[in-house]
Amino acid sequence: MQKTKRTKTIFITLFVALAAIAAIIFFARPTASEAAEAPALQTAKVRVGDLVVTANGAGAVVPSAEIDLGFRSPGVLTELNVKLGDSVKTSQVLARLEENIQAETDFQALFTSQGIAEAELALVNAQDALVLAENHVMYLTGLDAWYWEQELAKPDATQAEKDLAQTKMDYFLSLIYIDASDMALARAELESARVNLLDAQAALNIVKAGPDALNAPIAALGTEMAKLEQARLLVESTRLTAPFDGAVTSLNAVAGQTVGTTPIMTIATTEKLLVRFYLDETDLDKVAVGNRVTFTFDAYQNQPVDGEVVIVEPTLQVVDGTPVIIVWASLPTETGFNLISGMTVDAEVIAGESLKTLIVPVQALRELAPGSYAIFLVGENEQLVMTPVTVGLRDFANAEILSGVKVGDVVSTGTVETK
Repeated sequence: MQKTKRTKTIFITLFVALAAIAAIIFFARPTASEAAEAPALQTAKVRVGDLVVTANGAGAVVPSAEIDLGFRSPGVLTELNVKLGDSVKTSQVLARLEENIQAETDFQALFTSQGIAEAELALVNAQDALVLAENHVMYLTGLDAWYWEQELAKPDATQAEKDLAQTKMDYFLSLIYIDASDMALARAELESARVNLLDAQAALNIVKAGPDALNAPIAALGTEMAKLEQARLLVESTRLTAPFDGAVTSLNAVAGQTVGTTPIMTIATTEKLLVRFYLDETDLDKVAVGNRVTFTFDAYQNQPVDGEVVIVEPTLQVVDGTPVIIVWASLPTETGFNLISGMTVDAEVIAGESLKTLIVPVQALRELAPGSYAIFLVGENEQLVMTPVTVGLRDFANAEILSGVKVGDVVSTGTVETK
């Protein structure tokens, strides 16, 4: 009886001990709600890939040069040498007014033997006038003062020589009486004579060189150069010439018509075309002169071509109520298909690209300071080790890592709450 009672006591004691251990385990274990509250760690592996940062816009093909041409004075259009679509060459005469016949005759006469003789005579007269003006000043100042004045004006004189000449000139001028107004007038006439001599010499050089020397505006020093410039203007105001190689893209006149000074035709380049396109202002940091651009034309969807940014306009413009960046880009000279001005095009600016580089999701980056980053490497038992890294290119999804990690490293991209 006693043995049975002892066995029963041992059994009860063992049962109580097991129950206590089970209770400890049960209450020490987190509840289901507590486990659900623990955040799950998100990770990614460092991989090798390509990263290309781009900005996209749209625009149109435009000529690299375009100009509206009109006469500088009204008249009757007696000669029209082109029609719409014609190709033109630089300096080609496109149209003339009735008055151009006389203007051309007068212009060409400047370069004949008679015109050259007249220019030479003008030079001789200018030289004589200079001698007279010098003699007048010499008479008023005296020979001694005049001599030292010439010494003072020598460009290669040393400072000591200039000081001596100034002292001598002042001394000899002090010995005579000179009316101030007479001297001022004489010196003004002398300076005018010197300018007229330069003017006559420059004019003679031009007429001797021929008509090609007078195909652009010239500075009129005096009457002779002014005469040449007037003759040039009369010709240019009564004829139209092509300023560059191109084509006639618009024409609004016919021969025999009386025209004014408004443009009657447009010339545009056809060989060297550009693309003018728009980017959102948020892409300003992605575009710069020299960036590569990939173009896709609406007319040639499957034939993209590459160009290069040549101009980024310095101010924003508003298009359809939206501020945009205006960008100009070149096109290759050979595309394999026909391009014409006005074609619509999509543009993709390559702001930066790195091929076969180390990449991680941008969520893995932790900014320590402006431009300074670190990531958390995931070790054993999901231990996190903060590691500084050098970041290269970035887009909205990935970042290039230049140093600090290797391929296959596991990095933390954050945690996510589970429910």
